[in-house]
Amino acid sequence: MDKYLIKYLKENTNNELSSKYIDFFKIELDWHIYNSERHIAEVYHRNRVIGWKERLFNLYQYTNALFFNANLNKKKGLNILSTVHFEKDLLSSLGFNSYSPVWHALGKDNIFGDYKTVVWHEKTKNLIRNEDFFMFLDSKLHQEFEDFQSHLLEQYQKQDFRALFLNTDQYFYSKYSIDIFKKLDRPSFVFSHGLPGIYSFEVDNRSDYLMVWSEKIKQNYINIGFDPSKVKVVGNRKYVNIPKNKELKSSLDNILVIPVSSANWHQHEYDNIVHTDKSMVVLYLYKVQSVLKKLGVKKARYRVHPSINKEWVHAFLDHTFYVRDDETLVMSLNRSSLVIGSTSTVLLDSLIQGVNYIIFEPKEEDQVNMTGFKMVPPFDGSEEKLMVANDEIELEKMLHFNAVTDYSLVQDYVQDFDLTVLKELIK
Repeated sequence: MDKYLIKYLKENTNNELSSKYIDFFKIELDWHIYNSERHIAEVYHRNRVIGWKERLFNLYQYTNALFFNANLNKKKGLNILSTVHFEKDLLSSLGFNSYSPVWHALGKDNIFGDYKTVVWHEKTKNLIRNEDFFMFLDSKLHQEFEDFQSHLLEQYQKQDFRALFLNTDQYFYSKYSIDIFKKLDRPSFVFSHGLPGIYSFEVDNRSDYLMVWSEKIKQNYINIGFDPSKVKVVGNRKYVNIPKNKELKSSLDNILVIPVSSANWHQHEYDNIVHTDKSMVVLYLYKVQSVLKKLGVKKARYRVHPSINKEWVHAFLDHTFYVRDDETLVMSLNRSSLVIGSTSTVLLDSLIQGVNYIIFEPKEEDQVNMTGFKMVPPFDGSEEKLMVANDEIELEKMLHFNAVTDYSLVQDYVQDFDLTVLKELIK
């Protein structure tokens, strides 16, 4: 039985080009189905309201691209098109000049694109944000996108871009750009932006290279079928100068809870369809509250994933027990004595800040968690260094005996940041 609309449309079109672009727009098409609920934060809505400050800054970026591109080729070094933010001196020290495209401009400077590309981007952005689902299925539109690639090919050849850097390969612009760079015979790179909560052959496998944080993460990708030669360990630019050893705070004095994120606004795969009950974020918080009350805890703080509407969640909770945490993550962790949380990169942030992190991930027998996703290392209990509770009884025991995650887990999952491998891969 057919269970996924986008797969059905992709496989049942009689136009090969349309099949290609339905695949390119897979995530954006998913938004019409899954991203229309009040529990998802407004900033993540496809048709969110754009304020005048953001519009003005976008205009500034366009102006920068249109009036200063003439000087870009005067710099020495190899040119890179990138939607990944790196410090300028970092890439230039390796012999690279980094420019962001107008369709994903970074900051104020070094933005590449001409007037024709700006017009195309505005039209595409309007399609994604405002048009009806059926508009995306128009074969004439698909041909227009295919034809416009010739313009970008010419522009990128003229600028002599040697590589493409992306944060993920999941969205339209990423897939479209990888396709262009394949035609240019120039490599594309995806830089992992978090501890993977899912390992899939369909996620971040379109690019020529996947840049990950550690050998353990690399091995996890190899275990699901990734070509070992395409996965490179480079660490992460966010975590530098990490202490080798650290004593972790761990008490019930000031607990922070990181619940599951039940805002699943797109499907990651074509065949493994996950329908997440949006109330799971609330259920998670109630489960933790039940355990903490048994241990005499009167209050706890919680912070939801940015994709979740905080007001929507807060309306479900006992306000005499839960306090919503709206501070920056660093400030929040600094005042915490312990973090109880689900699968999240906050695990590393917490340990690096010197705070114990206990994983609480209720699961079914087939390793599927509350949101319907199969648990992956290190959150699945396969890592002895990480304290993982899979039900309320286990969580209560861990808290009662003050179980502490081994800080050295940080070194296992984040190695020293080093991009010198790029010099071998980009010519």
